[in-house]
Amino acid sequence: MRTSSPTAAASLTSALRDAINAGRWPPGAALRQEELAAEFGVSRIPVRDALSALQAEALVVVEPNRGAFVAGFSAQEMSEVFDLRVLLECEALRHAVPRHTEATVRRLATLQRQLDAEDDVQGWARGDRAFHDALYAPCERPRTLQIIASLRGSVQRFYVARLQPGSRRAGWHDEHHALLSAVQARDVDKAVEVLTRHLRETQSLAVAAVA
Repeated sequence: MRTSSPTAAASLTSALRDAINAGRWPPGAALRQEELAAEFGVSRIPVRDALSALQAEALVVVEPNRGAFVAGFSAQEMSEVFDLRVLLECEALRHAVPRHTEATVRRLATLQRQLDAEDDVQGWARGDRAFHDALYAPCERPRTLQIIASLRGSVQRFYVARLQPGSRRAGWHDEHHALLSAVQARDVDKAVEVLTRHLRETQSLAVAAVA
């Protein structure tokens, strides 16, 4: 039985994940193996493996005898994802705040300055993800972080598509700076309070995007 190389499958998985999260294909769009193989210059085997990996991340739905499709979300499913995000991200933050150092806080501040200056929506989305990754990184809970990344990736494209300059981004700006201040003060309870509000506000935007 032929298999794809781990490198080829992993590279293609990453490329397709980024394209889906950037909104290249709308929910329900067909992902045809032969077309993807031709576009990325690979055989259909790594395409099949990449689609299987993305199905495990809830970004793709593979239906027998029909093929693969970009996953969509109902409002109820979106709310469930955010309920899980609140639980896991707040727990990660509780463990991360006491472990932040002067260096990691400086890193957070640098990422936020870059985010404040970002005008491109997709660039902003990448910066926002980098900020949250750095925020939780010291928690020393790799499995929790892996689940958080999967949940975030599965829904981010829905609310990013609704962003306009000066809309919800202004609220995110204020909440990120409040998070940064709480981490600098090593105030765990305040950090969790701000993050909960931050995620619930984002949840409202995401649910509206699929309603």
